[in-house]
Amino acid sequence: MGNDTGNAPGSKPSVVIVLATGNRDKVRELQQLLAGICPGVIVHSLADLGLAPEIDETEATLEGNALLKATEIYRLVGRQFEWLIVLADDTGLEVDALGGAPGVRSARYAPVPGGGAPSYDDNVRHLLQSLAGAEKRTARFRTVIALKGRLPASDGDIVEIEESVEGRIEGTITLERQGSAGFGYDPVFLPAGSAKTFAEMTLEEKNAISHRSRAVACASKRIGELLSNSGLTPSTPTSITP
Repeated sequence: MGNDTGNAPGSKPSVVIVLATGNRDKVRELQQLLAGICPGVIVHSLADLGLAPEIDETEATLEGNALLKATEIYRLVGRQFEWLIVLADDTGLEVDALGGAPGVRSARYAPVPGGGAPSYDDNVRHLLQSLAGAEKRTARFRTVIALKGRLPASDGDIVEIEESVEGRIEGTITLERQGSAGFGYDPVFLPAGSAKTFAEMTLEEKNAISHRSRAVACASKRIGELLSNSGLTPSTPTSITP
């Protein structure tokens, strides 16, 4: 097995986290969220590793798609690192008046001639059209993060990791776009208790309450537990690859 950790003799082996997404917006958010939460790990995006795989999200649930992506990236990079956790997420917006749609199809919600991929603007426009005249506009964002990897066991064996965690936030869909920051459905999602949509918040404000930050917090806590159980609880600062 290849080992690209570069550990000094006698030091604890490094643990690498690979973010299994090619979405630059997600990478930017996830890297900021992981900084300081999991100190000592090395965080890579797919771009850092020269990868841009096309992974069809064919599962019927967010959990299924997250694990599908994590498993495929683990297969691609598993030989490069001794101790590795691939972190893959799938996020969906669930609107009650639409029976939970767009849900697992949130990124591909709007119909596009020729079957192409819709833009963020296409999806927002289609959502607002679908809710035209609806009084009930309650919704929630859910992010499921799958963890796939391996760490050393206390008895010298290897612990295989395959599990998932979830974060969510409740809110409502606005009548029109509000704000220009963020991405996806951010301009029309108003978190419960907030006077700002996600698109009207700074990244720091959004990360303080978002579904993704809550899922990352759960994943980071779980990663910390796994590292501690493996005797690899790190003590050095986090290395974030830009």
